[in-house]
Amino acid sequence: MTKQLVAIILASFFMLFIIAGCQEPPEEESANTDISQNGKQTELKPKTPKAVKIVKQRTTARTWSEIKASGQINAVKLDWKLESALPRAGSTGAYHSTLLQSFADSRGLKITWHRVTNLAGMFEKLSAFEVDIIPRHLTITPNRLDKYSFTYPLLRDKEVVIAKSGKHDFNEDDDNSIYLPIGSAYIDSVTKQYPHWKINIIEEHVSSQEMADSVADGLTKYTVIDGFALETLKQYRDDIQSVFTLPKAINLAWAVNLNNDSFLHELNEFISVHHVMQMIEPERTVDFKKLRKDKLPLRVITRNSPETYFLWRGELLGFEYELMRKFADIHKVKLVIVVADSYEEMLELLAEGKGDIIAAGLSRTKARTKKIAKAKLVTSIRYNRVKEQLVAHQDSVPINKLSDLKGRTITIRKSSSFWATAQKLAKDFGAHIVLANEDIATEILIAQVADKEIDLTIADSNLIAIETTFRSQIITPLTFKEDVPYAYLVRQNNPQLLAYLNEFVRKYYRGTFYNVVKNKYFYNEKLQKSHNKYRLVSGSILSPYDEIVRSQAQPYNFDWRLIVSQMYQESRFDPLASNSTGALGLMQMLPRTAEELGVKDLKDPEQAIASGVQYLDWTRDRFSKDLPVQEQIFFSLASYNAGYGHVKDAQRLARQLGLRSDRWFNNVEKAMLLLQRRQYYKKARFGYVRGREPVNYVRDIHQRYLSYIRITD
Repeated sequence: MTKQLVAIILASFFMLFIIAGCQEPPEEESANTDISQNGKQTELKPKTPKAVKIVKQRTTARTWSEIKASGQINAVKLDWKLESALPRAGSTGAYHSTLLQSFADSRGLKITWHRVTNLAGMFEKLSAFEVDIIPRHLTITPNRLDKYSFTYPLLRDKEVVIAKSGKHDFNEDDDNSIYLPIGSAYIDSVTKQYPHWKINIIEEHVSSQEMADSVADGLTKYTVIDGFALETLKQYRDDIQSVFTLPKAINLAWAVNLNNDSFLHELNEFISVHHVMQMIEPERTVDFKKLRKDKLPLRVITRNSPETYFLWRGELLGFEYELMRKFADIHKVKLVIVVADSYEEMLELLAEGKGDIIAAGLSRTKARTKKIAKAKLVTSIRYNRVKEQLVAHQDSVPINKLSDLKGRTITIRKSSSFWATAQKLAKDFGAHIVLANEDIATEILIAQVADKEIDLTIADSNLIAIETTFRSQIITPLTFKEDVPYAYLVRQNNPQLLAYLNEFVRKYYRGTFYNVVKNKYFYNEKLQKSHNKYRLVSGSILSPYDEIVRSQAQPYNFDWRLIVSQMYQESRFDPLASNSTGALGLMQMLPRTAEELGVKDLKDPEQAIASGVQYLDWTRDRFSKDLPVQEQIFFSLASYNAGYGHVKDAQRLARQLGLRSDRWFNNVEKAMLLLQRRQYYKKARFGYVRGREPVNYVRDIHQRYLSYIRITD
């Protein structure tokens, strides 16, 4: 290919991105109006005009009788039900969704969710009578009480002034300069309690997380957030601190329209019966029957990892998480996940009464049994068993027997359950043992073997099964133990909980539910396959669905060839494709997400492609304010694959590392790779992500797209 042709292709490629990024600017928000009158909503609708059935706008709120008669509650939520962070042990959007779902189930109703981008949009929807309720922690203020009604409080809290971590001489009597987002309830609190403070209004509706980022980055010195929000943030970040607590307590509750007394009565009755006042729980060690009687949540301690518990495209997943969710559902208790960073921390949390069960894929070894007994903990019966295997690269010097380990290097953490095995291999067979940093998880060690950065490591067969899904280079030449048991841990003074756990294991172990969940995470078919069915030559069609893609991509200003490239990456043009997480169709959409887009049949090519294009457009719009237009597609593709939250985590980490947060290649993609490592993901808002996936995903689509341009031009 000549240099001139390369230049033409690259210029065309850049112009296509410019076209794709040309969006109408967002509507401006007035800084002088209340929060209930601000905010642009995000509705994923086709960009081309369509015939719309005229629906008479309501002028009053729906009564409880009308809601019951319709069979559904109209509720509003933020951004596709995405978690505000990986739930570790605090308030999340999932808490409110689950609670409202419980209310709806108890009344025989379904929930229809409406989506908006910010809190202002929520109040707009409610004021226009388009929704019946805002199920979210909302501060009850006099200003809001003039316009809305609120349920019984779900949380009683205090507001705190936060600053960047370090030394601060904050004095409430000084003329402090406080930065607050437009329309927030904090403005009322500060104005009434400390009128001498200077309030600087930020002309955007931003979250507590975003305000904390602004403080940590030095863009603002002080801001105010809820105490509960601070406790949640402190679980994964140490760059902010509280410097002052406002003395007046606040009540947080759900909002409905003013004077909608019949609906409010039903909600309050539910809240009263279920005792759902949320609080930062003190340490407790009650047994299971009292836990259920007092309507307390079951607190499960686990790790944020691909085996146990993680967030993917807004869905909470993980083998341990799904089993514990089933256990909680059976016994009709709320489930709260408490994330720990190490085995030692898990034991401490359980012993101190900050959790009720450890469910983290822990093997029951002799060394661990002694430590567990000393901590006055006890294990359940076996609920899983794995093999203990050596991990090597397929191109390394063959290992056929234990004596072949002489002179070979095994890298492993000292806290690992495989440490004793490694020590024996060193003593008896001459293996060389290298201590891995305690922050490096086993899946990262496996990746380092695959990349030839280290020689060997040891892992359990479940994790190896996950990793071989993505890494064909690794092999397991030796198995050291065939039947390593996994068990749950509880306190010795919780015999009832232990009995119920054992009963659960006896009933479900190796049953249909158990096997489906296990196969989902450990034995699904490899996702990376080579397909030669659609080999391309110049002038050929790109896929069997080119015309559909053209028609669906044009209204959103996407180059249709980009969508075809992405479709190949997702499904290899198989309309019946599915994966273990439940994604379906040509664009591998989750049914829940597709349903919110109005798509009912993901096996239908036209509907499947439409849903994928709309979702990609939604991710692009979320980055449009921050990124150069030529970068929008890279970031939106990464978000499509891994989830918007993980990409935002990577941007934040890139800034901390001195990389550019507005450039994907060689900048944010480097940070994304680091979010596989515990030392980084334990401080990330959305936690662990298999960073290699979105990095490869964007690169592969990009390269294929350039080829498609050459073929079709």
